[in-house]
Amino acid sequence: MKDMSKLVLLTGFLGAGKTTFLNHVLQEFSQEKIGLIVNEFSGTGVDGALIRHDIPGASMIELNNGSIFCACIKDSFVDSLIDLAGRNLDYVFVEASGLADPSSISSILDQIATLSCAVYDYCGAICLVDALYFPKYLKLLLALRRQVEYSRAVILNKVDLVTGEQLTQVEQSIREINPSAALYRTTYANVSLREILSGGPQEEAAPQESSNTESSRPVTITLSTQEAVTPQALRQFLDEIAPSTYRVKGFCRTTEGTKNVSMVGTVCQIEDWGDALGQTQLVIISNVGVRIFSVTLEAAKRCFQSPVDLR
Repeated sequence: MKDMSKLVLLTGFLGAGKTTFLNHVLQEFSQEKIGLIVNEFSGTGVDGALIRHDIPGASMIELNNGSIFCACIKDSFVDSLIDLAGRNLDYVFVEASGLADPSSISSILDQIATLSCAVYDYCGAICLVDALYFPKYLKLLLALRRQVEYSRAVILNKVDLVTGEQLTQVEQSIREINPSAALYRTTYANVSLREILSGGPQEEAAPQESSNTESSRPVTITLSTQEAVTPQALRQFLDEIAPSTYRVKGFCRTTEGTKNVSMVGTVCQIEDWGDALGQTQLVIISNVGVRIFSVTLEAAKRCFQSPVDLR
């Protein structure tokens, strides 16, 4: 009988550093046979383009337009895990969407074992926490608490953006939710997954019904435009919509080449991206509900010269 594939779940709020950490993991495990499931709330996949594609033998499945723990695409998640279980892989890494509530993962794995011969060696969940924004959203979003509660380890990322006192307060909040989780302070999510997994299995909280439902999904839109905007116009646009968003990410066609845009709250990174782009596509996750349509449209009218498409 062949060895079971090891399964590792990566969770963490929007922009906490999951994709950055996953790229570190792919480099660290480059000699292994790897399967990836990358999940995004939006219908437009961005993270898949940011993940390393130079690892031989890696298989990737993208599941977009919902949470893998929500009924909307849970069946696709189950099918994907069954598919990857049959490929004789060493590891399967699942990057959950930023607002995923993983409290039903054990029930899902039990369901898979019942439906098929697909059985995984579940190594647990690794939760990435944004040291700057975690305190702001913890009391507002149940999913963030559940992500910490159901993790074997917490990677406290972006510690360079907070003071020592703020860091201590965040760690205290994490300990109150999950006293047994190993805790790692990082910048750019730079920590070894092998080191994390070497700590041995952790007792997991009892499974619950996930809070991810159709009604709890944040409003998410995609902005598209053919215009090559100036970097100054792009920055102004992002500054204007920032207070109304949890997260903005994607690729922008500018007069100075393609830019990779990543914004969490008011913290924004705009970096050069080598691939030429036919049009701008920015995924915008709202914290003001459907009002994000009018906020985005008005900002685009002020900052861009050409009409934009929102959907």
